[in-house]
Amino acid sequence: MVIGFCYNVKHNEPSLEASKQVDLEFDSPQVIESIRKAIESLGHEIIMLEADMEVFDKLKANKEKIDMVFTIAEGLGGDARESQVPMFCEILGIPYTHSAPTTHAIGLNKQMTKYVLSGVGIRVPLSVVIRKKEEKIEGLEFPLIVKPNKEGSSKGVFDKNVVGTKAELKRRVAEMLEDFGGEIIVEEYIEGREFTVSLINNGGWRVLPIVEQKFDFLPKGYKRIASFELKWLYEDSLSDLTKAYDCPAKLGNNLQQEIEETSIKVCEVLEVKDCARIDYRLNSSGKLYFLEINTLPGINPDEKIISYFPLAARTAGMSFAGLLGEIIEGARKRWELEEFTVKPRC
Repeated sequence: MVIGFCYNVKHNEPSLEASKQVDLEFDSPQVIESIRKAIESLGHEIIMLEADMEVFDKLKANKEKIDMVFTIAEGLGGDARESQVPMFCEILGIPYTHSAPTTHAIGLNKQMTKYVLSGVGIRVPLSVVIRKKEEKIEGLEFPLIVKPNKEGSSKGVFDKNVVGTKAELKRRVAEMLEDFGGEIIVEEYIEGREFTVSLINNGGWRVLPIVEQKFDFLPKGYKRIASFELKWLYEDSLSDLTKAYDCPAKLGNNLQQEIEETSIKVCEVLEVKDCARIDYRLNSSGKLYFLEINTLPGINPDEKIISYFPLAARTAGMSFAGLLGEIIEGARKRWELEEFTVKPRC
């Protein structure tokens, strides 16, 4: 097939300064090149389409050449930015990988996702959304965690975001609103084990080996959360990356079944397509809580960097090209495209 590859390029290194985190969710040139080579190794032809301000015009100009768009583009702003490339593809009638615009828009909004899932009986932490620092926060018990409501990659989620007093909460909410604007979610903090679950759909949902996040390698006094510091400062600096995770996670049969069944239900309720990654917490009473979903899970193939989705795929015995191939094949089946057709360039 001729595949249009849509992506956003990361230009800044991870930084504790909020102003320098604008492209934190984007992919490095190295990752983008690795994905291009892997897709080409499957026999497909690639047209590179950076998802910049001209991406709609690029898609339109290449519409007759492209069989499908493979998109990892995070979008250029707004609360439904992950939906931008899929929406353009919908307008132009071009098949594409990953979820539809509505699913991406809901998934990026943590509170909206929890409203939907709690409505079908999936357990979620209690939370409220704050838009102004003067708003009252009621009905929640400490400790709490403060997050941007519509961000990913642990953007804005620092160690100090877990708060235990009203004074800490007031101060952190004010700081977060100043740094990130928009909406801040204040959520009950679930102490316990943390899992991330990768799923792929090539004719039916398949749960890849579950990853348990470890926290013991963090400096003394740090909170046991997948914070910006954990992901971008400490995790990848480990000489032995397995200190940061267990994959497959050490689970009893009942818990593993609960996590797998809940994950598939989440994907079905949100109408997720092709793949996703979901985060959970398990409290000391054994209750499983959904935290959030990533409908555009990161796919960094570098085994010296922790990227949970390809890590789970490797544990399942899949190559990087094989992982991408399953995503593409799943999308091909959904769009009812002919099996492996190649269009000549005009």
